[in-house]
Amino acid sequence: MAKLADILPIERDRQEPEKWNVIHLFKTGTFYSAYEWSAWLTAVISFNDEVRMQTRERQPLAVTRNTIASADGETFCKVGFPIRSVDKFIPNRTDFTPIDDSHLTITIELPQPTDGSEVTYERLSEAFEKWKESQPIKKPKDKDETTPKTATATTPKTAQERPAAITSPRRSGIISQILDYPVDQRTPIENIEFIISLKQQIASIL
Repeated sequence: MAKLADILPIERDRQEPEKWNVIHLFKTGTFYSAYEWSAWLTAVISFNDEVRMQTRERQPLAVTRNTIASADGETFCKVGFPIRSVDKFIPNRTDFTPIDDSHLTITIELPQPTDGSEVTYERLSEAFEKWKESQPIKKPKDKDETTPKTATATTPKTAQERPAAITSPRRSGIISQILDYPVDQRTPIENIEFIISLKQQIASIL
């Protein structure tokens, strides 16, 4: 699983024309996630043939904008969708270029300006920044420090006594899938399939 510290430099290196229309997708369990410039391309620019021919409306994507803990107020945007739903957001017959087991790239076609002018990095960068600034920042939940918690005497459990789901390093991937899953934008069948997938992953580490 790629780390945010490795992903953001990729997304910020977009000056060369051959990088303007490249979407980087990172796999987490049964989901693909796209960050920053790639998130913008996926959510705004990319569309499949049905949307292009106006036979189906564009599938909306939930955008999450979070604050980077190690940076002073810096934020990043992210979108995610189930791997099996990739055809809803990516142009048909698109070539996927694998980078490693959890990272692949897709090259899409950029729309041409209606005024006949050329596509430039400055114009694309401005459009991306406007889109990013329009996304609300997800605020962390404030802890209620006025009401102290009542301490209870408990005997710490050993690693052998703790449930495997708590000690397994794979828990973070499962948690990420749950947090990123746009349940309100999926059909009942898709939600059931997602729950089944989670149960299978949890069962494999218990």
